[in-house]
Amino acid sequence: MAPHLSLLSLSLILAPLARAFQAPTIPLNWTTIAACAVDNPSRILANDITTQVANNTPAACVASCAAQGFGYAGVEFGNECHCGSGLADVVQPAPDGACDIACTGDARFACGGSWAIQLYSFPALRPGTWTYQGCVVDTPDAPAFAAPTTMNTFSSHLDLVNQCLQACARLGFTLAGVENAGQCQCSRAAAAKAGLQKAASEAECNSLCPLPGAAGFEFCGGVERLGVYKFTG
Repeated sequence: MAPHLSLLSLSLILAPLARAFQAPTIPLNWTTIAACAVDNPSRILANDITTQVANNTPAACVASCAAQGFGYAGVEFGNECHCGSGLADVVQPAPDGACDIACTGDARFACGGSWAIQLYSFPALRPGTWTYQGCVVDTPDAPAFAAPTTMNTFSSHLDLVNQCLQACARLGFTLAGVENAGQCQCSRAAAAKAGLQKAASEAECNSLCPLPGAAGFEFCGGVERLGVYKFTG
C-alpha cells in the first residue's frame, strides 16, 4: 500500500509558518502607541514624512524622527520610516499577522507590513521634562499667557496635549497650554508669570479630547480655561 498523508498532516505541511520576530527596544523613553495599526494613502500620522531606509529598524526610525523634532514615528513595509507631528485619525488595529515584513536593517525585528504600521511616540509628560501647572483663567480681557505667544492648530485633536507640548518645544517655548479640547498656546515663563496667578478650579478644566486607540480621553482645558504645562528641563 502506498504511503499517504492524512488531510490534517498535509494541511500542517502546506500551511505557511508564522514568522516570529523579536520585540524591539525603543530608545529615548518613547513608547509604543500601536504594535500594528492600519495605515492608508492619506496616512495615519499627521504631516507624515516618509523615508525609505536601507538600515531601517524601529529604534533607528525613532532616533531619526526625534532628531528632526518629531514626536511620532512609525515603521512600515520593511524599509519605510514615517515621522509625524501627531495622529491624523483614530488608530485602528491591523489584522493579526499584518506586520510581517522584516526590517531592512535587522531581520530579527518586524517593520510593519503592507499598509500596516508600527507606531511610536514619546509620552506627553516625560519625567523631568514637562510638568502640569494647573487650570488657569484665560479670557480676552485676562489672558493666561502674556505676549509673545503662539497659537497652534492641528489637523486632528487626537492626543492634543502631546501634540501641543511637541509644538511648543520645537519653537523653544517653556510654557504650553491646551484649552477647550481644541486650542494650543505657547509662551515663555517670564512673560506669562502674571497671567498664571489667575488659578481656576481643576473642575473647570473639564473639556475632553481623545487619546490613541482604546486609551480613552484626557482633560484638555475648558471654556476660557487653560490647562498649563511647564518645561522643566
